[in-house]
Amino acid sequence: MRQHPDDQSGLRSRRELALNAGAVIGLICIVAAIASMAFNITPLVFRSGSMSPQIPTGSLALARTVPATDVHVGDVVSVENEAGTRISHRVVAVNPIGGGEVSLTLKGDANRAPDPSPYTVAEADRIVAHVPILGYAAAWLSSKTAIFLGGILAGALLMLAFGPIRRSTDGSTPDTGDASQTHSSDEPADHREPQYQEADRA
Repeated sequence: MRQHPDDQSGLRSRRELALNAGAVIGLICIVAAIASMAFNITPLVFRSGSMSPQIPTGSLALARTVPATDVHVGDVVSVENEAGTRISHRVVAVNPIGGGEVSLTLKGDANRAPDPSPYTVAEADRIVAHVPILGYAAAWLSSKTAIFLGGILAGALLMLAFGPIRRSTDGSTPDTGDASQTHSSDEPADHREPQYQEADRA
């Protein structure tokens, strides 16, 4: 079955769109990975309202790992407690211990009292920026459902980008209206079905 030129053009346009979308997504991932490694940036999702109203629930924060000796009162930092749970609160007291370690007293902005115990750390993740609501999207993207749907989307993009395009190879030329290029009435017309072959897109 012969494919209309407009259909071929539309298919090429969709493939180019798929390739461009994949390239943009890949570039964003590469830039994020490079920034994370070069500047020690860690993304954090605030799942509670202990830092409201400054950092509401569902915010996505970017934290940079710094030596504990560079942490000051008023900074919002993220550390792990003895149970391995990550706590992201504001520093209300700093007590140097020695050997590069510091005892930090933290308190959530929405909490009435500081955390029960101080945190002894050699380094901490200091919050440098945050965006409200975006944390919900980041948390969903890390879920199993999002990973599954992402695999389907990637497969669809690959099929759309590298699927076959059929094109005419009958070698016919458009009619220019020149009588010298028309067939003589004595020559039988060729009514054979034009043939097509698979073509790889460069």
